[in-house]
Amino acid sequence: MLTPTQIKRQLKECSKDELIQLLYEVVKANKDAQAYISVKLQGEPALLEILNASKEQIYKEFYPTRGFPKLRVAKVKQVLSDLKTIGKGTILPFELLVYFCEVAVEYIHEQGDIFEDMGDRFTDAYEEVVQILNNEKTPDLFEQYKDRVQAIVNTPGCDCWGIHDSLNGSYFDLKWIDHDKDQDDIANASGVISYAAMSKWLKIPEDIRQKYISNVWCGRCLGATTIKDFTAQLDNHGIILQGICSNCGHQVARVIEK
Repeated sequence: MLTPTQIKRQLKECSKDELIQLLYEVVKANKDAQAYISVKLQGEPALLEILNASKEQIYKEFYPTRGFPKLRVAKVKQVLSDLKTIGKGTILPFELLVYFCEVAVEYIHEQGDIFEDMGDRFTDAYEEVVQILNNEKTPDLFEQYKDRVQAIVNTPGCDCWGIHDSLNGSYFDLKWIDHDKDQDDIANASGVISYAAMSKWLKIPEDIRQKYISNVWCGRCLGATTIKDFTAQLDNHGIILQGICSNCGHQVARVIEK
């Protein structure tokens, strides 16, 4: 087999048409090469397309269209690794890593358990997220992702395999957080805004969601009202919508039980 240097030397002797044909045959035979060339030619649009496709691959490991979840650690590792190579120098590999953590924690919250090897991969990925943030010289990246990173560790029902303890330990290694404030916030919160909560909320049919939104009790109005400017949270009872009454502005909440 030729070395990269030998290949480069041989390519210099090829005509333009020969190079085009050779490149075409390579990208046709190899999807990784196709993705690499697409990024080189199209830039960010191609990268975003690859990111979305990568997210879909990860999501289907947990939530397949048909059949049972496969939860293949090797598959997840490969998807993460491929984007890390193709998207080197961009934020996209980090975005995919955070997304994987969000999908994994949603699955654990819903199912109450996960294969041990996938649980280990999840906690390793979360630790990697924390280390990447800690290696930043400014808090800019942390500020961009802090709500999502905190929501992952605060999602309830993730005690299997010691996952919650592991996530909590990683989170409080973050150099950018105010540890005392965050401890108080966690202790005082009845629920947490989370990707998992919003994902479960959006899975409810639109007409049913509208019925929930327009049928919330207001203690000041002493009647049913419409909630607005609400957030979705999770606790052991189910989804909690917290917002304000559309009539009087009083704080209201609606529990959507499991």
